[in-house]
Amino acid sequence: MKILVSNDDGYLSPGLYLLAESVKDLGEVIIASTEFPRSATGREITFNRPLRLSRKKWLSWQVYVTDGTPIDSLHLVIEILRFKPDLVLSGINVGDNLSLQHIFYSGTVAIAIEAALMGIPAIAFSSDVESFEDFEQESFRETSKIITRKIVRYVAEEGLPSGVDILSVNIPLKFRGCIHMVRATKIRWEASYKRSIDPRGREYYWLAGVRSVAEPESDVSLFEKGCVTITPLKINLNVDRETLEKLTNLLSIFKE
Repeated sequence: MKILVSNDDGYLSPGLYLLAESVKDLGEVIIASTEFPRSATGREITFNRPLRLSRKKWLSWQVYVTDGTPIDSLHLVIEILRFKPDLVLSGINVGDNLSLQHIFYSGTVAIAIEAALMGIPAIAFSSDVESFEDFEQESFRETSKIITRKIVRYVAEEGLPSGVDILSVNIPLKFRGCIHMVRATKIRWEASYKRSIDPRGREYYWLAGVRSVAEPESDVSLFEKGCVTITPLKINLNVDRETLEKLTNLLSIFKE
């Protein structure tokens, strides 16, 4: 089995190598990442400038590094290195990716989505760690290794269920022993901006954000209780055929 491990926090992130360490004996593993952190870039891809891809050594691992986006790293591995993965793993992200709102922003989840669009099973792993130093906590490291390995081994052996394209997994820094398969709540926070004045007397606005009330038994509410949350996602945004046929009636407005 060929496994690609990538992330959006850059190749210096310990979470990238923690994930690779957890699955290194399950197949042929390649690590690819970005030169700098590219969090919240979503599915951004570079098309207006050339890209570079280099091989570096970090924490005893060989890693392929690009000056592009997380999505770029995935395509470069497949197209330039000719490494077609059987499974794509993304993470472990600095910061959780809970709610559909965060899922749409996330560069970590975007890698998994891009892989799924190409027919490759993918899993995104995230956590509420706030810094690279948090990855050094032994209890968190052990929990992460156990969780990631069990999920990856299951998907490698059984595949993803019909109708599921990716899994988004969130691992709390302070794990309370509970694991849930859950739906993602829609909204995590609402936009709020703080107005201020810069040293030159000009106005500027800084996004703050106000937390929304989490839906009961959602990924957010259960994660906040210290539970690992596993959210199965499908990437087809099309409505079902029945709805499409009903909406076809709207075409009559063009005959008036």
